[in-house]
Amino acid sequence: MQLKEFFTSKIFLKNLGIAVVLTFILIWFTMTMLSFYTNKGENISTPDLKGLTLSEVKTLIGKNNIRFVIEDTIYRKEVQPGTVVMQNPLAGHKIKPNRVIYITLASSMPEQVEVPKLTDVSMRQASVLLESKGFALGNIEMRPSEFNDLVLEQKHNGQMISPGSRLDNGSTIDLVVGKNTAGGETLIPDLTSLSLTAARDTLKSKSLAPGSIIFDSSILTKEDTLSAVVWKQMPLPDSTARVMPGISVDLWLKIKTEATNSEIK
Repeated sequence: MQLKEFFTSKIFLKNLGIAVVLTFILIWFTMTMLSFYTNKGENISTPDLKGLTLSEVKTLIGKNNIRFVIEDTIYRKEVQPGTVVMQNPLAGHKIKPNRVIYITLASSMPEQVEVPKLTDVSMRQASVLLESKGFALGNIEMRPSEFNDLVLEQKHNGQMISPGSRLDNGSTIDLVVGKNTAGGETLIPDLTSLSLTAARDTLKSKSLAPGSIIFDSSILTKEDTLSAVVWKQMPLPDSTARVMPGISVDLWLKIKTEATNSEIK
């Protein structure tokens, strides 16, 4: 039988038709099973779990036919312990039923962090190192010295603190900084409308220290803190009166809104 006769024979055409039909049936079966196992078309919105306690999360999660896993715990001074501070996926994200949401809870106890060596470096280097380790820069005491802007001592709660000691994450460390007799006084800058990071950097550039940080009641999460701006400071900014380096400036922060901008103006 010639090749042309084979491809036009009834047997070949019959087998070809059967193969095509079986292929379509296999594709249809595969798509049907995929749709069944992935619950195609049954997306739901991720609920907002931030600020909820664990028992509240369990109740809400059960109603929405999804699951949760506690991924981590972190300490946030401004957040109630045992409540959710972060979640993944974020609220409003479309997910499948029975999907796992990973949550981070606020811990009641802060993490212990090793205190770094801050002496014999510039005040700016010391402040950067402090922040990288999770500490806060407290008061800056200026002391006469031939080494200008060099950190002479590091303290916590008025007592000398040695490198290698362990303190709660977020603890405040004060610095004693050298100031030679040729150094002059400085002005208190206007910090309103600045973020907390920008305000701290501005104070450091003027050899001043951030004092008390007072957050508005609407600031609950780390994201809120990052988007907050200074709306009040004490002492007030003064372009004429000069002060000694090292004094503290208290800062009040709130979420930046149109109303906030009006208050600042």
